[in-house]
Amino acid sequence: MQSILITGAAQGIGLAIARHFAAKGWFVGLYDINGAALDDLMASGAFAHACAGSCDVTKRDSIKAALDHFASHTDGRLDVLVNNAGVLSSGSFQEIAPEAHDLMIEVNIKGLTHVAQAAFPLLKQTPGATMVNLCSASSIHGLPLLAVYSASKFYVNGLTEALNIEWAPHDIRVTSVKPPVVDTALGRALRPELTQKMSANMQPEDVARAVELAITGKRTGYVLGFSTRLWAVVDKFLPESGRRGLVRYLTGQ
Repeated sequence: MQSILITGAAQGIGLAIARHFAAKGWFVGLYDINGAALDDLMASGAFAHACAGSCDVTKRDSIKAALDHFASHTDGRLDVLVNNAGVLSSGSFQEIAPEAHDLMIEVNIKGLTHVAQAAFPLLKQTPGATMVNLCSASSIHGLPLLAVYSASKFYVNGLTEALNIEWAPHDIRVTSVKPPVVDTALGRALRPELTQKMSANMQPEDVARAVELAITGKRTGYVLGFSTRLWAVVDKFLPESGRRGLVRYLTGQ
């Protein structure tokens, strides 16, 4: 049985990914800082072959405990790691609380990095393993009102590209999915200016299907949604003034 471990799996995109692969017959590991929500999910009977546990990706000991717990249920096999845990705060850079900036850096950058590094031994010993990092369309161009979040996703994109090359000799594929605004609690919490033209039309289940495509595909990154893919293509050819103008238009700035 193939196995998949998902961080941030208690709700939103992470939960949609967990449900998608459970329906495909995979063994699913659900890990999240919200252990109580995971307990309810496991008690619901929705996951026939699964394990779950609390995991705070800002703490290395918690990450190690989660990986050890998962490995104890799969005989050390980890076919797919989905680095999904993330947080978001939107608003003017200077007005967002410093603690909120810190949390985005701790979770989206340091947390993802520590999970990837700690999972490497399990991935290496599993033939044909894959790591999928949840990136974002905000890695196409730095977005105002999402400055730190957007920057954190540029980091995710860069790390993905680097490890895709570095881990290839270990038979580990590294890729990412880059959704636009998704209809989740995080997406609905965005400042209104950001969703007037970048509305939250994509569903978590769409992202879950994209993760399956990323696992079976060959590309290093998958931009989701037609308009987002169009933006990504246009962004490569526009001069700097054009790129800046397009982002101002998209974000109501």
